[in-house]
Amino acid sequence: MNQSEREFVNFLRSECKDLLTDYYDTDFNLLRWAQGYGFNREEALAELRRHLRFRQYYDLDNILTNVPDHPILKKYFPLGLVGETGKDNQLLVIECAGRIDLMGILKSVHLSDFLIQRFKFQEKMLTAMNEMERKHGTQCSVIYILDLEGLKFDPALINIVTGPYRILWASVYTAYPEWINTLFLINAPSFMSLLWKAIGPLLPERTRNKVRICTMNSDWKTSVQKHAHIDNIPKHWGGNMVDKNGDGMCRDILNIPFDSIPQELYWIPNDETPAIKDLICTNIGAGKSTVFTYIVDKSVTEPVYIVINRFCDRTFGMGIWHGDDETSELEEMNELAPDFDYPGMPTVDYLRLRMPGAGVYKIKWGNEQAWIRSLTLYHRVRFQNEQKENIKYIEI
Repeated sequence: MNQSEREFVNFLRSECKDLLTDYYDTDFNLLRWAQGYGFNREEALAELRRHLRFRQYYDLDNILTNVPDHPILKKYFPLGLVGETGKDNQLLVIECAGRIDLMGILKSVHLSDFLIQRFKFQEKMLTAMNEMERKHGTQCSVIYILDLEGLKFDPALINIVTGPYRILWASVYTAYPEWINTLFLINAPSFMSLLWKAIGPLLPERTRNKVRICTMNSDWKTSVQKHAHIDNIPKHWGGNMVDKNGDGMCRDILNIPFDSIPQELYWIPNDETPAIKDLICTNIGAGKSTVFTYIVDKSVTEPVYIVINRFCDRTFGMGIWHGDDETSELEEMNELAPDFDYPGMPTVDYLRLRMPGAGVYKIKWGNEQAWIRSLTLYHRVRFQNEQKENIKYIEI
């Protein structure tokens, strides 16, 4: 790092010392926030502090050891960390997006599981990047191959990639700035221009500039080889690498599904995720939000978990705050879950997280991004102990 970068990193470290953990506090982790926000101190600091609260909320420091892989996503959502590229202190990651049963994923997986699985993979990459940075003393980044081979046009595809998939990637870029060096979008189908017209404007300019769209007939393998040593690229993608079984797709380290998700794995209502009709219905006007307040009595001394079911067919916002006084404004309370946008999905979500204990909890549901359309959102909130037994609370 040069002197100005060092000063910026020291500034962020000083201003975030109340939230930084030893696990996350590295020079290059902080430098990425400076780079991602154009060395604007106010923006970088605000977004970093937001992310650090988000890390506490999902316990991202320990997600690799504490959260098991979701069985459906592990099998049918193909992401893989190949390893070092052998060039410029970079990692190679391959996602076979063209083989993903997108509609099957949406119909079988809860929103929270969908997001947590992706954040778990991001933390796996971040851990590998930090190890390489400690080893080589220079900043690490990722060469990302997004393989669209097998992608078929479907009328619902635009809604999926501009809805849940876009929000997923937006969340990733918000929480992990400057981790991609180059994204190779390979085997792009003939209708790629239609997809890019829908997706491109939604991406930050810095992200768009890192994307290389390569059609099936283009010499994308040569382009990839400029960023990774040929012996570090799986044979299927233009290198010499095979797995222990001689497989050029290296399926012992890359999960590459070839089948759709069976319908028997699709979500059906149950006790933990009830039917939509059993949830509270709330209508939120365009550009508006609404706040629900819950009080867990101070006599409760055991660990407290909040359990949230939520359903919406469009993007919505949600944040959680905690305090001692139900009359307090959100700005006066402790922000537990930063106010983020979440994608609408066709399943009722289930989210269970440990909370600080007794006190006042406020949940804000938002439709601030909309200009015209109101939002119909369904939800249920409960509080439980360690044994998943409901504990008493009051809703105001």
